[in-house]
Amino acid sequence: MGDAEQMWTTTMPLADDEADDPELVLIGIDPTTGDPGQRVVDLLLDRGHEGEEEGVFYLLPYDLGVRYERDGDRLRVLLLTSPAVFDEMVPKRGGDLVVAVAPLRAAPLVEGGVLLLRREITTDFDPATEHGDQPVVLLFQQGPAAEADLFSAVRRGAGALAIVGPWSDAVD
Repeated sequence: MGDAEQMWTTTMPLADDEADDPELVLIGIDPTTGDPGQRVVDLLLDRGHEGEEEGVFYLLPYDLGVRYERDGDRLRVLLLTSPAVFDEMVPKRGGDLVVAVAPLRAAPLVEGGVLLLRREITTDFDPATEHGDQPVVLLFQQGPAAEADLFSAVRRGAGALAIVGPWSDAVD
């Protein structure tokens, strides 16, 4: 699956209220994929804290954070974790994961973090707000899916949703 098939800018049709929902960056995560970064992101969901809505998790910025980059009409999203969290969580899972993700840990750090995923799309959407970059929403479902399928998976309880805040909060 290419980046454009795993990343969208959209409103989140999960809330029942009729308020104007802000446009968000959404990334689909498939924990069954062989992609090492997606496997670590899925592992880090275990560190999430469930919010008020069932199936919605929040992660602390040093567990998993997002950084945005813009290059012309291209929007890049980088998902980062702290080296300490990476070094704690990955060996606990053991097995082939340790070997599969070794190149992620060996790569140069990005703003002090281990780069897990980099997604990129063409869009004029600007995720900056008056308070800095907005969070990114991760939707977890086994197997590839279209955007609408991801939302319905969360509603059915077959998927999970995680809110990931800006990486800059993690290193300040």
